[in-house]
Amino acid sequence: MNKKIIIGILIGIFAIVLTGCSLKKEENMSSNNPNEVITNSNSAVIYFSATGTTKNVASKIASLSGSDIIEIIPKEKYTSKDLDYNNDCRANKEQNDSKSRPEIENEIDITKYDTIYLGYPIWWGTNPRIILTFLDKYDLTGKTIILFCTSGSSSIDKSISDLKSYNTNLNIKDGKRFSLSDSDGVILEFINKNKQKDVVSSMKAIINDKEYIINLESNETVNTFLNMLPKEFTMNDLNNNEKYVYLDNSLPSNDIEVKRVESGDIMLFNNNCLVIFYKSFDTTYSYTKLGHIDNLPDLGNGSVSVKFEK
Repeated sequence: MNKKIIIGILIGIFAIVLTGCSLKKEENMSSNNPNEVITNSNSAVIYFSATGTTKNVASKIASLSGSDIIEIIPKEKYTSKDLDYNNDCRANKEQNDSKSRPEIENEIDITKYDTIYLGYPIWWGTNPRIILTFLDKYDLTGKTIILFCTSGSSSIDKSISDLKSYNTNLNIKDGKRFSLSDSDGVILEFINKNKQKDVVSSMKAIINDKEYIINLESNETVNTFLNMLPKEFTMNDLNNNEKYVYLDNSLPSNDIEVKRVESGDIMLFNNNCLVIFYKSFDTTYSYTKLGHIDNLPDLGNGSVSVKFEK
């Protein structure tokens, strides 16, 4: 073969390779889809599915939101006969019995999640009783619970009101009914709408009638505290550098050795002592961080009246 032809072929191949690399690079750079949801390891999709329909939707939500996925597995599996609504089936009996709580076979660890997408099929216009078993068995206080369901025609509305009434201490958000035909775009819209709604980065503290803004941490302790608000306390002085109050209820805590306290820090000591620091100092104590007030003045000796508001 002519040497010039061989060189021409090699140049052509090289150009194709470079073009391919360039296209691949452009493809990767253009993957910043405005509808894309960033992975959030603090969220989980927890669902019950008797026929697989809810499972399929749950899998899409988990994939698109970057969440872990956990199935609620009944100890006694549901057969097609159990779901035959035209007869006196098991599902009918459970839904007609307000005290029915079908057992859950698997253990579910919810401790590391701040947000839970809770999914289920609609039975008799509302949630299956096994969802109540889940709420009874696990403490979801302080977590954001976003509901979703699958149904041929029934709305999710009754199940939302039923679950909110069942445990008024829980932060249950309005949800959405899905079908298998719903596109990824519909599911992304649902995820992003709830993400935007649930982001709370600050709250107010009114100290002796003067208002301050608290820039909040993002953790389960903060979520739980926000659900308690508004709250007003008389906070006592300690060591001429902090104001503290013991809460009636314990909060989830994740103590860390902070090494240094800065003026304006708001933290939780142990799991029930709320502290506002108005001076900076080094410390060997461990706290759970809640937030910080910029430019907090010296609050002086004695107690102060503090009202926390969203």
